[in-house]
Amino acid sequence: MYPQRMFVMNAKILLPLALITLSGSVFAGDATTTLHWKGIVPTVISGEGVIITGPSGHLPYIDSAGLDVKNTTGVFTSAQISLELHYRNCADGSTPEQGTCEGGFMEGEVAEAVGDIIPDADWTMTSLDTVIGTLDTSGIGTIVKMEGTQMDKSVPITASTGTVSFTTENTESVVASMGAELIPGQNIEVHTVINSSKAI
Repeated sequence: MYPQRMFVMNAKILLPLALITLSGSVFAGDATTTLHWKGIVPTVISGEGVIITGPSGHLPYIDSAGLDVKNTTGVFTSAQISLELHYRNCADGSTPEQGTCEGGFMEGEVAEAVGDIIPDADWTMTSLDTVIGTLDTSGIGTIVKMEGTQMDKSVPITASTGTVSFTTENTESVVASMGAELIPGQNIEVHTVINSSKAI
């Protein structure tokens, strides 16, 4: 029998590290990524015991997608970004036993590191930012949805399937919050930090 351990395994892109504290559970690991609805070069810090991938365990995964901006009022929808959480294989290529590897986990974002998919992982949004040049966007009602369900910051959603899809949208005009319509040609970006974990 193996003693229970707390694993802290993070993978993040671009935004500062976010710490999530949960009590009463032991984790096989968690991983975090930032989804961008505009192309930005990512910086990845890998998770130790888990790894975020695209559909079917594909690496590198897609972490950006396009925004469909309707008009100068700033109303937009987005294409979806689909992700999976997988256990990370052991350094010798074997499958972890009870979340541990005697010789350590395989490092790097490589196909050989991708183990079994975790169908019921928890996904949590830890930050959400809308960027429109240097404008104050704090009043804009941007939301992120996972599988069509709106995400609230720091509130995990348990997946019902291994592959989950994220979208973002703003359904309200920015005129009230910003005092004017946007200039044609203005870029809009949405960035959100997404953490995924599995309790055992």
